[in-house]
Amino acid sequence: MESIILLGVLEGLIITLLILLKHRKTVSDYLLSGFFLLYSLNTLLSYLEIYNRTHDFPYPMFIFVSSPLLLLHGPAIWMYVKSLTDQHFSFKPIYLLHLLPFLLCVLDFTVQYYTIPAVEKIEILQSESFKHRIDYPLMIIAMALSSLIYFSWAVLLVKRYNQKIKGYFSETLNYDLVWLRIVMVASVIVYTIIYVPFLADLVFPIASFQWMHKASFILGSIYLIVLGFFGHKQGNLFSDKPIQMELSEPQPMLSETYSLDQKENDFIHSLLAYMNATKPYLNTEITLTTLASELEVSPEYLSKILNGRLGKNFFDFINHYRIEEFKTRCNLPENKNYTLIAIAYDCGFSSKATFNRVFKNATGQTPGDYSRKSH
Repeated sequence: MESIILLGVLEGLIITLLILLKHRKTVSDYLLSGFFLLYSLNTLLSYLEIYNRTHDFPYPMFIFVSSPLLLLHGPAIWMYVKSLTDQHFSFKPIYLLHLLPFLLCVLDFTVQYYTIPAVEKIEILQSESFKHRIDYPLMIIAMALSSLIYFSWAVLLVKRYNQKIKGYFSETLNYDLVWLRIVMVASVIVYTIIYVPFLADLVFPIASFQWMHKASFILGSIYLIVLGFFGHKQGNLFSDKPIQMELSEPQPMLSETYSLDQKENDFIHSLLAYMNATKPYLNTEITLTTLASELEVSPEYLSKILNGRLGKNFFDFINHYRIEEFKTRCNLPENKNYTLIAIAYDCGFSSKATFNRVFKNATGQTPGDYSRKSH
């Protein structure tokens, strides 16, 4: 089973190398490569600890060296996601505070283990007497909370980012981070599974620390291998497409009913008339900025009207018209020989995935079901 851990180390190093060999690397690329390098180093040190226990401790200097690095996993992946979801990301000195738990753990381990003779360290590890020290449960809880909090935080950052870009784009497939969000949710699940035995063992003994330590890094290595394989296959996990426009917080959607002033009322009428007459939604690359320019208003004003007065973000507003256009064209006799996706493309959709998802969310049925019922 130790070979799986070594395979995980190799996988992490390969991914790190692939990222660093990319052309036009961004800050996000360097942060992601740093995470995989950290993961590989942590896994390698864990392997050396396991090797020590099974080969009569030939390298006692590697005892208790892998655990503190676990406190860097969460901050490292959070920093990467932060760099992707913050359009104006730059490193701030305050971010160094995220290293504080790691530094405190290293300080504690230095006093407790790193400065004592090798014979004593071996005795402590073999007898597992460290489990009875007051710092042990604190470290286990800190490591578990660190990983779960940071990965959950990353999920929220991705979710917030995906909501933001829907205020600017009618097609978000090239910009959204749905795949990354799935990875973060999977990470929360995997890390929960890893830490549950350690946390449960604090209450009642369920297994030796050696067994849990080995099992956790085998699972972590399998996770890294799977992540590397599907991430490379997916492609966009290790790259990001910069957005060539200024993103700001979207205008809030208002649930209350407000009276419209005459200017807003006139603009809404002209907006809806323009949508029906000119059909700008047929342009697959239309953005909030593009439509605002055509209407001779600022993107901020148009966003305010859409979100605050019409109760829709730009993505939903444009795709509502595309869906209605599809329904109309789908029922025309001259289009009966065209496939549904071909009609959808003519209506402004640029991807089958977005078309199917948007149509199902809006109508409660698939395009195929709608077509069969309408005929």
